[in-house]
Amino acid sequence: MSKSNYILHINSTTGICSVAISDGDRLITHKETTEANSHTEVITVFIQELMDLAKIGYRDLAAVSLASGPGSYTSLRVGCSTAKGICFAHDIPLITIPSLDVLASSCITSAIEGDFIIPMVDARRMEVYTAVYDHDGNKLDQDHALVVDKAAYSDYADIDIAHHIVGNGAEKTLDVLSQPKILLHKHYSSAIHMVNLAYKALLAEDFSDLGYYEPFYLKGANVTKSNKKYF
Repeated sequence: MSKSNYILHINSTTGICSVAISDGDRLITHKETTEANSHTEVITVFIQELMDLAKIGYRDLAAVSLASGPGSYTSLRVGCSTAKGICFAHDIPLITIPSLDVLASSCITSAIEGDFIIPMVDARRMEVYTAVYDHDGNKLDQDHALVVDKAAYSDYADIDIAHHIVGNGAEKTLDVLSQPKILLHKHYSSAIHMVNLAYKALLAEDFSDLGYYEPFYLKGANVTKSNKKYF
C-alpha cells in the first residue's frame, strides 16, 4: 500500500456526480456536476482532471473512498464499478462510507449538543432513505426507508431541540414534519464531505473487500413494467 495519505473520493449516490482528492484530512481539489444522468460520461473525466491538478498518479493514492449508498440504483453502480476498477488495476484499498453518514457529517459544525441530524435521500414521492444522528454525527438508528408523515421521527421529538434535516429528500418534508424546530440545510451529497470520514477509515485500515463489495441499495431497482403485448 502507498505510504502517502492521498485519497480519491467518489460520490455518485444521487443526481450529482462528485469527485474529490484529499491529502489526509485536507481537501486538495474537487469537481462535481448536477447535470442529470451524466455520471457515466463525466466520472472518469473528472477523476483524471483532478489527478492532473493534484499532480499525482494512481500509484500515489493510499485509498479510494466511495459513498456506498443508499441512493440511486444506477448512479451507485456507476460509482462502484469506477472505484473498484481503479482499486483492482492499481492494487489500492477501497474505503466505503454510508451515504447518510456523509450527509450527516456536513451538518456537524452547525449542530449543538442535544440536536439531532436527520439526512434524507429522496426515494420518490414522500419516501426517503434516512437515519438519525446526534450532534457529533453518531448514528442513533439504522438506515431505513421511510414514508414521511406527521408521526415521522416522533421518537426524537422535543420542543427545545433542533432537528437538522439535510439531503435531496429533505425539503419536501417541511410541510409534513411536526417537530417544532426544524432547520433545513441545503447541502447536497458531495465528495467534499467524505474527506474526514475517509481519513479516519484509512488510519484504522478499515477497508472493504474488493472481491465481494456491492453498493448498499437498501431497496431494489425501481423498474417500470411495460403493458405492451407483443404476442
